[in-house]
Amino acid sequence: MQNLTLSIEGEWWDSLLYKGRLHLFGMDGSLQSFDWERLIQDLGDQLASGGADALRFAFAESNALYRSVFDGEGLERSFAALGAGHFEVSRKKLFDYVVDQGDNRFPFPHASSTVYYDRMLVASPEGIHGATYHTLQDSLDSIRQLTDLPANQAWPAYHSLAIAGGSEGLFEIDLGPAPDAWLTSHEPLLISSRSAEACDWMFKNIVAMSIDSGSFLARYDAAPPGVFDEPNLEEGDGEAVTHDSDDVDDLDAILPKADRTHGRSFMWGSQDKFYKAETGRITAFRFLRDGRIIRTGFFQMNHSIETLVSVQTSLFGIVLEFDAGLFVLTSDEKAHDIPGEPVNWRVFPRSRRYENHLHVIRDDQLTIHSFNQDAAVDQFSKRLGSKYYDRPET
Repeated sequence: MQNLTLSIEGEWWDSLLYKGRLHLFGMDGSLQSFDWERLIQDLGDQLASGGADALRFAFAESNALYRSVFDGEGLERSFAALGAGHFEVSRKKLFDYVVDQGDNRFPFPHASSTVYYDRMLVASPEGIHGATYHTLQDSLDSIRQLTDLPANQAWPAYHSLAIAGGSEGLFEIDLGPAPDAWLTSHEPLLISSRSAEACDWMFKNIVAMSIDSGSFLARYDAAPPGVFDEPNLEEGDGEAVTHDSDDVDDLDAILPKADRTHGRSFMWGSQDKFYKAETGRITAFRFLRDGRIIRTGFFQMNHSIETLVSVQTSLFGIVLEFDAGLFVLTSDEKAHDIPGEPVNWRVFPRSRRYENHLHVIRDDQLTIHSFNQDAAVDQFSKRLGSKYYDRPET
């Protein structure tokens, strides 16, 4: 099935998709929400080619094949009927679908944003701020500051919040399962004072990434029962976790000796895989349940590690930002270049319906890249991108 793109006219800073709503942070200091599912349905209804199911799968329900909602052969025919692979929505047309609009009451500009179990969380130099998002009313409660710790990124999982605090280090906050108790001031737990420019979760371990000082893994001395279990659809992603701040390992040091290098490289990880980027190539590793790390393959990359800016991992593959633009390796092991320096970009690795999305913001538009190959890739043997788990939308 072909990859698709959808461009939305406007001057945006950030985008969030959650439970059928597209939230756009405007460069003018606004925060607006739109009925995304109705917009995609209307786009599909306007097609005379029978491609409506393809649009729905590509932009609004990426887990439909995993859950057998669609027949695979029928969906293939819908994609083949599309013809064009790019769609556009004008700013005027977008506002036909507005459900809420107003001033952005979060600090602006922020470094990262996410929604986790109806909790909208924003990380910025002014700290971590949050508000409960009411999906039925399409509204946000009053915004509260969880901590004034300056943050490059805040990433939730297991009812905890991993915080990349830049030169301040890597921190964690216990959000707890209660719907309202989390909106209080927290004293972040320092996991490591080493520089952390970004962070992610590898099961219940936290990996912190730093291009200049090296990436590292914070993990349990002995993993408690269930640490490597797959997320459960009914129980969410498990109990809250805390870490021993002394149990921190350099990523390169825990690799098999044959895979360690002395040249310039950058390592990162997410869920069940590690990656190492060097000039000219990327090496992928699998993080096994027993703690072992094995190399699974090498992939060519026509970019210099010297110009690497940031990385992210999603279900569909891995994305690297370089000075010249974005480089994507999808789970079918194909390479894609998206040229030009973006204003901002993001993926949705913990989403249930938008795991195939890459959002790239330019000066005058948001372009959503939909990578649609992953459902045809064996999830147990795939070497690029996170393994698919049937999980609740968080």
